[in-house]
Amino acid sequence: RGDTPGPENSIGKLVAASKTQDMAAFAMDLLELSGAVSDPAYAEAHGMYQATFMGAPGSRIAGGSDEIMLNILSERVLGLPQDVRVDKGIPFNEVPTGR
Repeated sequence: RGDTPGPENSIGKLVAASKTQDMAAFAMDLLELSGAVSDPAYAEAHGMYQATFMGAPGSRIAGGSDEIMLNILSERVLGLPQDVRVDKGIPFNEVPTGR
């Protein structure tokens, strides 16, 4: 429609990434010992479940980790206050360190 994506994309990413990982793990459990085979030549369904299981953590990180997505939803959708930032307005090279 040409509109800016709304918060539903963040919700969809959180749910889809988590459930994809869960479903791939479940499918590998159903395959029992065959679920441990990762070579597409020997694995059932050409290793589709294994590849999905191994790639699922990356999909949870890509586009913002789950924690970042939760922060976006809490601030923009629920209207909760932002986290306290003691370094707000300070240039990076002037941020105090532990030294």
